[in-house]
Amino acid sequence: MRGCIVELAARGNRRTTTHRPLARTTLKVTLTVLHAILARAVEDGLIPRNPAAGLAREIRTTTATEAVEVEVFTREEIARLLTVTEQDWPKWYPFILSLARAGLRLGEAVGLEWQDVDFDQRVLLIRRSINHRQRRMSAPKSGKGRRVDLSRQLAAGLRAHKSLREAEAALAGFPLPERVFSTPEGEPIRDDAFRRDVWARILRRATLRYRKPHALRHSFASLLIEAGEPLTYIQQQLGHHSPAFTLAVYGHLMPRGDRRAVDRLDDATPEATIRNPRATVEPGERVPGSESDVSGLAVSELTL
Repeated sequence: MRGCIVELAARGNRRTTTHRPLARTTLKVTLTVLHAILARAVEDGLIPRNPAAGLAREIRTTTATEAVEVEVFTREEIARLLTVTEQDWPKWYPFILSLARAGLRLGEAVGLEWQDVDFDQRVLLIRRSINHRQRRMSAPKSGKGRRVDLSRQLAAGLRAHKSLREAEAALAGFPLPERVFSTPEGEPIRDDAFRRDVWARILRRATLRYRKPHALRHSFASLLIEAGEPLTYIQQQLGHHSPAFTLAVYGHLMPRGDRRAVDRLDDATPEATIRNPRATVEPGERVPGSESDVSGLAVSELTL
């Protein structure tokens, strides 16, 4: 049984190409179900003891042997993704646009209601998250609501979507549904069906490798970082509990300095430069005190 847990941890998700190990939470849920099944087998006298008992402590804080960076779409990939969606899956375009331009979690987009959309202030009020697979509604992952700014493109897309929904409701003799998004048939969006029947097909049509819909949220953060927005603003838009957490997740995307920054540290230790004056010099750069740089030498020194 212990070997089974190790194999599950190492095998990861077969549907992805990144071969990531299973998350600790996923392993715990799997072990809980397995433990319950085997406990019933013990009660029925089929096996003498539960081999899954006590295995929870075998699951370490993380099953990964090294840190895994979040996956993102590039700006060009997002543009291609949205173009294909608008052309071939227009009913899904506002939904996917909201994931890309507001950084919403899938359950937050599913739970969005028209009362949460403020077109005048251009903000979304994120108050709830819905997981239809687990058949539950909850507060956003952070435990509290947040205000997310609407880009002009997203605001226009949602306005057009609302006008269409109002027209459809009027023709059917019904009021505007309170939910912003539903399936083209008017049914609640199920996240598992969306991933399988819509999302995967759109990626194939756009000739993009598979990444989870959550990658659009990471891409939203990545583009804000690229634009030089303050970390606190990005944290607020994503609904993280602290800027430190945002930094921990997206720190590798932050702009880096160049080697001149660390080279300046060497200037504080002239002894190191004297021992190896070319240690931190780039090709073609003049080295103070060398034959290629005489600008700082006195005339008497040049005649020696």
